Amino acid sequence: MFYPAYLNLQNRKCLVVGAGIVAERKVLSLLRSGGDVTLISPEATETNTNWARSNQITWHKRQFRSGDTEGMFLVCAATDLPEINTQVFKEAHEGGGINLVNVVDVIPECTFAAASVITHDDLTISISTSGKSPALSRRIREYLESKFSAISLYDEPSETNFAPSLQGHGLPYPVYFLLENRHCIAISDSEKMSESLAQRLDLLLRCGATVERIAPTPNSLERISGTFFVLVDDVGSENFAFAARDQCQLIEFINAPELGTFTTPPLVRDGDLIISIATNHTQESDVGVVGGCSIESVQTQLAHQFENNGYGEFIDFLGSLRPTVMESIPTQKARQRYFDHLIDQVPESEVQKCCLGFDDPNCAVKCTFNMIRSGQTDAARQYALQQICG
Repeated sequence: MFYPAYLNLQNRKCLVVGAGIVAERKVLSLLRSGGDVTLISPEATETNTNWARSNQITWHKRQFRSGDTEGMFLVCAATDLPEINTQVFKEAHEGGGINLVNVVDVIPECTFAAASVITHDDLTISISTSGKSPALSRRIREYLESKFSAISLYDEPSETNFAPSLQGHGLPYPVYFLLENRHCIAISDSEKMSESLAQRLDLLLRCGATVERIAPTPNSLERISGTFFVLVDDVGSENFAFAARDQCQLIEFINAPELGTFTTPPLVRDGDLIISIATNHTQESDVGVVGGCSIESVQTQLAHQFENNGYGEFIDFLGSLRPTVMESIPTQKARQRYFDHLIDQVPESEVQKCCLGFDDPNCAVKCTFNMIRSGQTDAARQYALQQICG
């Protein structure tokens, strides 16, 4: 499982290394979250070129060099050359101690994974299947776009003459931390743990992190240096908060989110399906998001639809097929078509498309999704394997 977080990137230095559409999407999402973005690549898409000409990004028109990651808060490597991507990761994370590094499609060289994201006014919703099923994540994103009349963060790049002013949108930057065997610290001076902290600690343990809980003392500031991330339950004083932030790149102040570099958003969870919801407001009085609905109302709607309705089981099933699919289907595009077909197809129909229970939670059509949530896993697996052979 991945840990959901919404980063505060306002005016923070972000680096993207890469020339293509994936790098363009990274630049777009970072700009929309207020990041100070640098692009390094010998070539660039038309959109990235336009942003550079209008001084919305800094573009170094060359190959990546040693030292380029110095001073960066977040680094993304999105080149077509694995050796360069690995060089970026090693310099940024292993050499430079940067805790936010993403190499596209290479999980072992990531400290965080990107999310499927939609936005509507002040609302941001991100979807993750913890890397098990990007195809299902995309289907859920498309459904939520329709449900909330929202747009994907990735719809606009490469359109003709697309060069909007993006700085200062104030959107949070949704990511999913990869925390297996990473050390995290919770700071709290209360004998009784708050419910908010308890929920976060439970999620950390589910994500495979090691967690240490300490009191907010001057000595604790030394102990958090080098930790992957820190949760602070009781701020105590602003002086302590600022001192703690100086010691750790990734820190959440649960009761004062505006002081931290990330927040843990409200969640809807079903196994490895995680849907997180947030607004770009930080004050409790500013929670209205969609048509007068509060963020709590949106969360309730999504929880009713997605929790305990078989999505987590379906994600586990799709994830279990990935090793066989990776071995049997040689190209990424062909693998994507396979999973799209498996999710969409109703085996006994040539024309009907699986609804995934979006519009009718009680739908009983004999699709792969319903086979899994009704316990017919063996039959679903046999069908799935036959599609690989076919």
